[in-house]
Amino acid sequence: MKKCYYARSFLRVSLAAILSLFAFFPVLAAAIPPAGIITGKVTDETGGPLIGTTVVVEGTMRSTSADENGNYRIDVPESGRVLVFSCIGYQTRKIPIDGKTVINVQLQPDQKSLGEVLVVGYGVQKKMTVTGAVSSIGTKELLQSPAANISNMLVGRLPGLVAVQRSGEPGQDGSSLKIRGIGTLDAGKGSDPLIMVDGVERSNINQIDPNEIETINILKDASSTAVFGVRGANGVILITTRRGKIGKPQLSFTSSIAAQKPTQLPEMLNSYEYATLKNEALVNAGQQPYFTQDDLDKFQSGEDPVFHPSIDWFDMMLRPYSTQSQHNLNISGGTELARYFISGGYFDQNGAYRYADYNPEFSANPKYKRYNFRSNFDFDVTKMFTVKVNLAGQVEDQNYPARSAADIFFDVLKANPFSSPGIVDGKMVTLDKAVNGTNPLMTMLNAGFQQIFKSNVNASVILGHKLDFITPGLSARGTVAYDSWYQHSVSRSKNNVTWLAVKDPANADNVLYVPQGEETTLGFSESYGKNRKIYTELALDYTRAFGPHNVGGLLLYNQSKAYAPGLTYKVPNAYQGLVGRVTYNYKSRYLLEFNMGYNGSENFPEGKRFGWFPAYSAGWVASEEAFFPKNDWVTFLKIRGSYGEVGNDKISDIFNGGARFLYLPSTYGYSGGYNFGEVGSSYQWYGGSYEGQLGNPDVTWERAVKMNAGLELKLFNDRFSFTGDYFEEKRNNILAQRGAVPGIVGVSSLPAYNLGRVSNKGFEIEAGYNDNVGKLNYWVKANYSLARNKVLFKDEAPKTYAYQNETGNPVGQYIGLIAEGLYNTWDEINDPKRPQSSYAAGTGGRDGLQPGDVRYRDVNGDGIINDDDRMPMGYSQFPQVIYGFSFGGNYGGFDFSVLFQGADKASVYLSEMAAWPFDTDWRNAMKIHLERWNEERYAAGEEISFPRLSPSPAGHNYQYSSYWLKDASYLRLKNAEIGYTFRKGFLDRIKVSSLRLYANGMNLLTWSSLKTYDPEAPAGRGQFYPQQKVFNAGLNLQF
Repeated sequence: MKKCYYARSFLRVSLAAILSLFAFFPVLAAAIPPAGIITGKVTDETGGPLIGTTVVVEGTMRSTSADENGNYRIDVPESGRVLVFSCIGYQTRKIPIDGKTVINVQLQPDQKSLGEVLVVGYGVQKKMTVTGAVSSIGTKELLQSPAANISNMLVGRLPGLVAVQRSGEPGQDGSSLKIRGIGTLDAGKGSDPLIMVDGVERSNINQIDPNEIETINILKDASSTAVFGVRGANGVILITTRRGKIGKPQLSFTSSIAAQKPTQLPEMLNSYEYATLKNEALVNAGQQPYFTQDDLDKFQSGEDPVFHPSIDWFDMMLRPYSTQSQHNLNISGGTELARYFISGGYFDQNGAYRYADYNPEFSANPKYKRYNFRSNFDFDVTKMFTVKVNLAGQVEDQNYPARSAADIFFDVLKANPFSSPGIVDGKMVTLDKAVNGTNPLMTMLNAGFQQIFKSNVNASVILGHKLDFITPGLSARGTVAYDSWYQHSVSRSKNNVTWLAVKDPANADNVLYVPQGEETTLGFSESYGKNRKIYTELALDYTRAFGPHNVGGLLLYNQSKAYAPGLTYKVPNAYQGLVGRVTYNYKSRYLLEFNMGYNGSENFPEGKRFGWFPAYSAGWVASEEAFFPKNDWVTFLKIRGSYGEVGNDKISDIFNGGARFLYLPSTYGYSGGYNFGEVGSSYQWYGGSYEGQLGNPDVTWERAVKMNAGLELKLFNDRFSFTGDYFEEKRNNILAQRGAVPGIVGVSSLPAYNLGRVSNKGFEIEAGYNDNVGKLNYWVKANYSLARNKVLFKDEAPKTYAYQNETGNPVGQYIGLIAEGLYNTWDEINDPKRPQSSYAAGTGGRDGLQPGDVRYRDVNGDGIINDDDRMPMGYSQFPQVIYGFSFGGNYGGFDFSVLFQGADKASVYLSEMAAWPFDTDWRNAMKIHLERWNEERYAAGEEISFPRLSPSPAGHNYQYSSYWLKDASYLRLKNAEIGYTFRKGFLDRIKVSSLRLYANGMNLLTWSSLKTYDPEAPAGRGQFYPQQKVFNAGLNLQF
């Protein structure tokens, strides 16, 4: 049994709009008097019922759809002559009525319709004739992930898309997305792709409700992105939202609730373990142990939980689980004259701070709420003139501690297990003369909380008109879009009373709690932010066939103007551009395409302000050749290639004070000064002035030259599909700041220059197979992507050796000492041939190393370990390899899917509290530090992962080296889902066409060599909100 899906929908503007639509359609129906009733059954090519097929009386607004058995019933007016049967993925059929009262129809698959039309830049093309590198995903696959946002749903599903999630904090847990890795000097936002929603640039992919999305297409090569010119250098993500289809109203409701928990947290030492290791570290340094045997006994027994506490601060600060929920309601439908899609959604995600509600006046727990609204309307005013009206809104309501997650988790790792007993009898307790008396609870609670309200409105109107009266195939369209964003932040803070624990002088077994400080009233501060943008577009489209020759064309003008208080110079930011495309194919066999963008930017001087970005592509569909054997083994074969240029004009975020008008110097600044004159008469102070940032009159476009070669293949009667691409990119004239400037240059800031060059190359493959065994339908998919970049030139002060420069290495390459294990014996230490360490002072011409210290490679062979021995180590933090493997199927009412996702050739550098015990003397330590080197453990052959302990990490063992660089490769069970769909029985009585119950999860299992943190953890000290695994259950009702 197959099901034909119209586009699902989602409730949008308001309940009043929905009710008005329901009231509207009966009126229309009543306007056409019925003449008779026709019934029948719609089946597929196998004779099975084709559920949901749309049946329309041609030339009227009368329509219906086939039920779960493929049966339909429709009232036909007197004017009715023909019934039109349509279903996505099948060829549309028109059947004359000719007085019949029963019409049964069998539809045949349309191999060139379902999944064969792709949205590309400013248009759509048949997938068969596309010559660029494009990957696509639909709503169904997105919704298999119970993720909080779109960026996390895309992970592992598309070749060429690299996604890394650095945080799990509610509302801040989106992934950083890169297309085909990093091709410029900036590994941050400067290498992020362009986001387009329904043809208009939008700033944040993560605000969109996934239930609103029809498809997401990733444009990767120059042929696909050249039309975006200035904005297309880093690739483009095209999001197409859902629209109404002809048919009676279809109502859908989805609801789910989930539990979240951290994917991985470091295990910390208890107080007894900490004290034991700290004493060992002091003895290693020739000092006396700090903790007495009485201290150790009390820590071990737990008999004195107040003055000898043993607190796991991760457990104290975090609950085991937090909650997440998502709810969606949508409706869609329409007639030949008007179609609609209306949606509304609510998403709620809670943080896991255990004592966030300690103060009854407020909660410091992270809480993120998002409300989504969307309405897309399509009107066929006449056969020649169409109107599309799109209105979307996102409202975000956020609550956070006034201190950032980075500050809170810094103190979680900073606090040792006996710094405070934490919360005792509802009191926040401190200890007198506690060693490193950090209390993360005070960090979180004493700063108060902040509430952030954001609203975003996106509106657009698209007018289209066929110009066949001029020449067949010609049409014109115009778009006006308006975006408005607003933010209001409120911060409230107060001091809480803490309680000092002291022993009762009258009873040594009793503990007194003495209040410290006074509780204050809530303070108040607020801030606002806003911006708006107006975008306009005018286009001419042309599509026509001349016998076997198919031609197409696009000429488009666009401009945008953005207004924001944070813009440098307070001047609106503007863009202008022309877009062109010419396509040609002969019998869908020989394919040629030319794309171009011609853009103007405010950042460059006259004469260099406009840039032209062309791209050329060609393809050959060999399987369409007459000589190609016609069989079920090889059913489709296409070879394609592209070459072209795209550009960039930005060096920083202009909406947050970033540089603009790069060719103009800024004004003079004033500070400092000198005294001049004669003492006692004219001696006085004269203020100084200095020259601000200089302008560069020669600055121009950053350009990326891209080449792509691809192969598409289908085998075994289209059951197996394969797509492979090889790509190269050379980015030149990269906008960057000078790095090799003498300190005597007397300006505060030099301008941007076209200095950098980066190359990036790699390949990607995607394969899939689908088939059935009896009633079991199944599918398997896999993708693999490799992108490797290299800095060809960056302006930087030269290092001692060329390989220590960023030039010649990958973007973000770690440079440090190469660790080669540990010295284990005094014989190794006393070896006269051993290189001497400049990081460990000694006597008599020898360093102060001991057994248990790190052994570094003497790279330059000079017999001394120093900074000249630093060299490239490991990989950058962004993985070079990303891959995914998924499978699923359905049997009867059951369906399931599983996605494994992984990354390789990535490294993360952990330091200080994230890696070292006793940082700055008394910070926390982890269970893995029990694997430290000492003579007893070495002699016993026990596992050793850390050098000998030091009371305060510094010097030789803690240099920037490969010893602390960790392999960040991993394999995850990213998603798993199982569901069951009910279609008959009691559902008929409540007018429900289907009920689907499902359970799914995200980040369920992770295999990684990193023992302490999630492998996607950011580099540094471990001060981040942990990534989350999600266990989710939900239902979907179709009415």
